[in-house]
Amino acid sequence: MNLFSSITEESFSYLISDYGFSEPVATDGSWKTTFLYVNDQIGIEIELNYRDMDTFVFMSKLVNGELSQNDIPVRRQLEEIIKIEPSKSNGDSTTIEQFEKGIAKKSILLKNNIGEILNTPEKLFA
Repeated sequence: MNLFSSITEESFSYLISDYGFSEPVATDGSWKTTFLYVNDQIGIEIELNYRDMDTFVFMSKLVNGELSQNDIPVRRQLEEIIKIEPSKSNGDSTTIEQFEKGIAKKSILLKNNIGEILNTPEKLFA
């Protein structure tokens, strides 16, 4: 596990302890690592994008308790859901410290909005 993965799991641990999400399933891909947290309503994907040196939070609707396997999954970015402009990194000029702070910022943004999101999941994907 790399430093960014450790920071991500620590930063988003409240999803497990406070909101009953599963332990994350980490998937390494080309230029990214994705952490998937699931509860009985939604899946939350935390994507560490190493090409853009940025962190993205996506929310997916579950169908029969699993992520949709359709060609077009019901998945939206956190900022779109809470109606704010997504922040952008400085791309390849982003420092390691800035990348780490970006992970923490996304964690706080989600933490500040997760209660409302979980209380009104039907609005997320309407």
